[in-house]
Amino acid sequence: MSLLAIQKVKAMNKSFLCAVIILLFSTGIKAQINLVGVANNLQTGEIDIVKWQALDAESVTVSPSILDGYVFATAAFDAYNSNYYLTGISDDSWGLYALNTISNEENLTGGSPYTNASEFDMSTGKMYSLEMEIEEYISIYEFDINTNQNNLIGVIYEPGANGIVADAISFDANNGILYYVGFNNNPALCLYAIPVRDNQFSFTKTILNTTAPYNNITSVNYDNVNELIYALNATYDSTYHYTGSSIVEINKTTGDVITRGELADFAYFVGGASSFDQNTGTFLLVGVDTSNVLKMIAFNTYEHTYVSGFVPDNVSEIVCDNTVFARNNYGTTGVASAQDLDFTIYPNPVSETLTIDYPSSGKVTVQIISSCGKPVFVQDFAAGNKMELNLASLVPGVYVVNLTSDRKTSAKKILVP
Repeated sequence: MSLLAIQKVKAMNKSFLCAVIILLFSTGIKAQINLVGVANNLQTGEIDIVKWQALDAESVTVSPSILDGYVFATAAFDAYNSNYYLTGISDDSWGLYALNTISNEENLTGGSPYTNASEFDMSTGKMYSLEMEIEEYISIYEFDINTNQNNLIGVIYEPGANGIVADAISFDANNGILYYVGFNNNPALCLYAIPVRDNQFSFTKTILNTTAPYNNITSVNYDNVNELIYALNATYDSTYHYTGSSIVEINKTTGDVITRGELADFAYFVGGASSFDQNTGTFLLVGVDTSNVLKMIAFNTYEHTYVSGFVPDNVSEIVCDNTVFARNNYGTTGVASAQDLDFTIYPNPVSETLTIDYPSSGKVTVQIISSCGKPVFVQDFAAGNKMELNLASLVPGVYVVNLTSDRKTSAKKILVP
């Protein structure tokens, strides 16, 4: 399928992470992994936005969008700014569709820098894309959402390459490295590592030590806590017959492809539907099991086990909303100054009433999020410079206070003793 085929279709405490994982996989609490996707509304013929919490059928919310269609495998999530993006189509126009998952504001601007190999740096809010504008040449672009500038930062010459593998790109936000798994002219699978923050363009290419005569690696995701690469690996024998799929870890130094879990219960997998929850280390994808039932797979990368279950009907372009993780871990880096939201909170620690001084005018959305990533308070406030919130009912712990106004956002931590 071509790119333009329109489809209506390191800084977190590991002991805390383990506690979250125990909650998710042992007691069945599903409120920690927030997902966003799009679905074709069979009644209206238009596109709906679907939000839900992984494996939880009761958490689904559906709202109509301004879209009539979208381009396959172009969804990406800007965790720092809580924006869901994809290349969208509305009436006779197409362009960059944006939805803020906190305010629910959406818009469609002409043209789109997105390809089916795009990923965000959640520590800067910048997006990186791979394009093959000329056969054998892979162009790497950096797109700045704030300035709407799309800049070519380098080109990789790969003789014999005639395309880019979709959904095979991930980003190391700790070190500013873009990773891509693709084929060279051997043909052999390679891991390309591109340090995009360096002043001079460079890259390394590591041949992967694959697990079968032929492999197809997609659904590449980066674990920014443990600095590991995970992917979906489809294997084929020497006669090109499919032999199975598994979750693998890719060693960045040696190129070893290490099987972490076999997915024998699933015959097929949905493209453009993989994501990774940074808080819990959960690799998520959608598959069709051997009974021909569509299910979401939640793979625990710590224990190398998985559970499967509910996924909303007809949903594609699925991303994980890692907003809380990004703000907790990268909130003091460069993008914070670009957000231009200034507010103060007191007292901190707070046991009952929290006061927020916000001198700017215009409506503001206040959201308080627990350390597990679950919103415990969401409210819109009209223009004014002081807001008082009653937090007496909150259990002791660390919380994040997010303010969103006019598509800008900022966050601060509070302690409830």
